[in-house]
Amino acid sequence: MFDLELTKSNDLVKHEALVGRLDKNHPKFPEVLGNLKKLSAGYRGEKTVDYFLKSLPPKRHHIFQGLRLPIGKNFFQIDSLMMSAKSGLLIESKNYAGTLLFEKNQLTRTLSGSTESDIFQNPLTQANNHKILLKYFFEKNKIPVIPIEHLVCVANTTSNIVISPGYIEADKRVTRAENVLQKIEENDKFYNKDVIDDKTIGKLCKLLKTQHTPLMTDILQKYGIHKSEITGVQCPRCLSIPMLYRGRYWDCLSCKMKARDPFIKAINEYFLLIKPTITNQELVKFLQLPSARAATYLLSLLNLPYTGTNKGRVYHQPPLFP
Repeated sequence: MFDLELTKSNDLVKHEALVGRLDKNHPKFPEVLGNLKKLSAGYRGEKTVDYFLKSLPPKRHHIFQGLRLPIGKNFFQIDSLMMSAKSGLLIESKNYAGTLLFEKNQLTRTLSGSTESDIFQNPLTQANNHKILLKYFFEKNKIPVIPIEHLVCVANTTSNIVISPGYIEADKRVTRAENVLQKIEENDKFYNKDVIDDKTIGKLCKLLKTQHTPLMTDILQKYGIHKSEITGVQCPRCLSIPMLYRGRYWDCLSCKMKARDPFIKAINEYFLLIKPTITNQELVKFLQLPSARAATYLLSLLNLPYTGTNKGRVYHQPPLFP
């Protein structure tokens, strides 16, 4: 049923790692933390919708979560896409708190106790644009015409949804997460005849999976942060950086904790934040090791794939690490 499972985006994982490593007094820290909070809230909203989608009968739909597809020189991303031989349903998830006023040209959010409001793009416009781009994508790849509907799903249970009078599209297409199953049933009853055969739906699903292209952001470049500003091994207990390498263990100077393998998490974060390869000398600098010999020993413990020999050896991030 789930052809593409919901996972944390690369952008979210990188922000989590960067916030954990960046000094709290760094001038970019507030901006990085603010963006992390937005990404985390969005992911929580998607997880809420995902919870209800997992209740659906198996084999009725093919479901793709966080699908990012190419169109021309650009990409577009769909929070949830449900496909069957009868129709498609595109779901845009929003996790905004406060009072949400849906108007044709915008979404206005007002938080409780605030006299100021935030204005966002109308998510219905966003969902409709994605629906149009998906149709273009199918047309380009010679997929027969399939009826596609779209919904905006508000995941935050504390939000107050207000729809501008006469805004019929929002009345029909904006729903809360707990009502999404009802909306899916309504869509399935309306589109109750196959428009493509099993072979075509199989081709379509394979196409979506092979064309899915996760966003890969150079997060240090994005914020103008140098790699030298995030070096060191982090203490798993008090989170201070750096710990000192003592040979058989790592020593935290702040809380005095001794740990054997906190360097594994540090190397994983190097791969996330800096690049997917590392040399012996790069490891010395990043972990703040006393010698190249220490780096060689630690790398030997991890059994990472590598290319080259001797001083020219380069270690590569494995598909799943740590």
